Amino acid sequence: MTPKQFLDLVEIRVVIPSVAPLMVGLAYSQWQYGRLNWTNALLLIIATVCVHLAVNTFNRYEDSKRQKENEFLREAAQGEVISNKQVLYVAAGLALIAAIAGVVVAVRTDYVTWIIGIVSFLIGYLYSAGPKPITNTPFGEIVSGITMGYFIFVAQVYVNTRMVPMPSVLWQWFMVSLPLTVFIAEIMLANNIADHAEDERNNRHTIVHYTGIAAAKKLYLFWAILAVVALLIVTYVGWLPVTSYAIIILLPLIISNARHFTARPIKKETFILAIKNLIIVMLGMTVAILAGILI
Repeated sequence: MTPKQFLDLVEIRVVIPSVAPLMVGLAYSQWQYGRLNWTNALLLIIATVCVHLAVNTFNRYEDSKRQKENEFLREAAQGEVISNKQVLYVAAGLALIAAIAGVVVAVRTDYVTWIIGIVSFLIGYLYSAGPKPITNTPFGEIVSGITMGYFIFVAQVYVNTRMVPMPSVLWQWFMVSLPLTVFIAEIMLANNIADHAEDERNNRHTIVHYTGIAAAKKLYLFWAILAVVALLIVTYVGWLPVTSYAIIILLPLIISNARHFTARPIKKETFILAIKNLIIVMLGMTVAILAGILI
């Protein structure tokens, strides 16, 4: 297996949904609570990224068994072919690294981290495997958004601050992470819009199957606006620094990217715009929070 094949197999280009809540959570921990634990943060980053890549890889393995057709090409230029067994080994290896890093950070903290880790592993498995994978249902966007946007954010803030996760605290963290949750769900929605025809042939009944392409595109645009509005509300109530108001200047770019995608939802051409929107929001929130620390 060549390095390029490995990176393609684990879908390294879509690892941003894991990185975004980690980065924002790190900045938020310092701004809101004035606490950082770099060892815990690094271990969590390793565990989270490896879990994401393992799920991506296992999803490819399951797709090769379930789908009637699969556009993933496993041949390098020189003709080397990646077998299903190799794909499974890669997924298992990444999961093992994630488990080790996760166990270490859980031992360094307490039962809350254990709960987050176990639930995340379970959801990661059910997302791609089982009799009815979540990715093949209309709940893929919600599950991926909450699991990655909210759970990862909560884990990052908790391992750095050890704040008691009271309901009021968890609600605040949910609202702060909501823009990330929405834009991560947007990536899944963009993927399902672009793959709709192929998904129908493979009997994958995602949310687009039930809403139709036209309504799914409108939903995609609505979610983008909703995420920015939520961010402004959270800033207004004081759960983000006032510098976060500046993120409103990014809205035209976000909407432009969303419109370009919905006008031409082609996986190899415009899907990247969904990832760019998450990057824009991730960087915007991180810079705004860091600026809030300085003023």
